[in-house]
Amino acid sequence: MSIVGHVKRFWRFHSLIIGAFGICALTLGCAVQEPAYYEGTWVVTKAYNMGISAHSASEAEQFLGRSVTYEQSAAKLDQAFCESPVYTSQNITGEEFFATYRTSASSLGFSDDKITQVDLGCSDNSAVIGSTLIFQENSNAYTLVDGTFLKLEKTL
Repeated sequence: MSIVGHVKRFWRFHSLIIGAFGICALTLGCAVQEPAYYEGTWVVTKAYNMGISAHSASEAEQFLGRSVTYEQSAAKLDQAFCESPVYTSQNITGEEFFATYRTSASSLGFSDDKITQVDLGCSDNSAVIGSTLIFQENSNAYTLVDGTFLKLEKTL
């Protein structure tokens, strides 16, 4: 066999291997799942009493600076830890928001776009703060505690 035949056979074999690695890299790269928008650590920056609330304005300030962390495999809601969180996400309209919370979505700075509500289910159900998250992506986010809306800001 001539040298040209060996070179052709060498490149034919190695091009198949390079092609196989390329396909694997492409499919594995596409399989990486982005974390949900709400995943991460959030800090309470403001408290709003809208309508009927179990907290006075001064009592609501006790929540300022507290944090909640949402992850796929665990959640930390202030001092309560949830080892197996179950997140239930639903989109709600402004009318549904008003019917549920007795305040307009615009009073909290939400636009008319979709509002997302994420409810966190935990086996011990001991968490008070952060078990409900209401947000619009790249906009405002709130959690609700006994009728008091707590504004959340995501940390980097």
